[in-house]
Amino acid sequence: MISEITGSVTGFNLDVQTEGNDFGNVNELKFDADLESLSTNNQSRDVHLRSAAFFDVENFQFLTFEGVKFEKMGMEPRTILSGLRNDYRLEGKLTIKGTTRQVTLQGEFGGTAVDVCGQKKAGFTVRGKISRKDFGLDWEGKTDAGKLIIGDEVRIFGNIQLVKQA
Repeated sequence: MISEITGSVTGFNLDVQTEGNDFGNVNELKFDADLESLSTNNQSRDVHLRSAAFFDVENFQFLTFEGVKFEKMGMEPRTILSGLRNDYRLEGKLTIKGTTRQVTLQGEFGGTAVDVCGQKKAGFTVRGKISRKDFGLDWEGKTDAGKLIIGDEVRIFGNIQLVKQA
């Protein structure tokens, strides 16, 4: 708990279905992360995180998020700048280790662009915080002095680029 450990998953799938081109009306959003691909750049820590003591990847290989509400935020009171903001709130059901909880994430829409191959792409950044203990991740390692090794708060961060499908 004296420093932050970052990790990432390299095996994942994100499916987003929208109406229109501005992502203001999302019909479906589903994210699956393969926890077998979790890496913190420390092999022994990664093995422990995948073990039954933590994520129990043998029985719960995937972390899932299903969006239930996606809304564009604006400044209050409404001003001329309100329409220029690209902030979003994403509510959904996060499932980790068989436990599902409602969570709210903040997002920022980076915009859209057409790449050199003619594909339309959209960029987002997503942030949030959860309590690991809310999802049954309650391993409590301690130092020789009795101090906790790991905190409860987990920060979620994602840079997302979507490609429009025909």
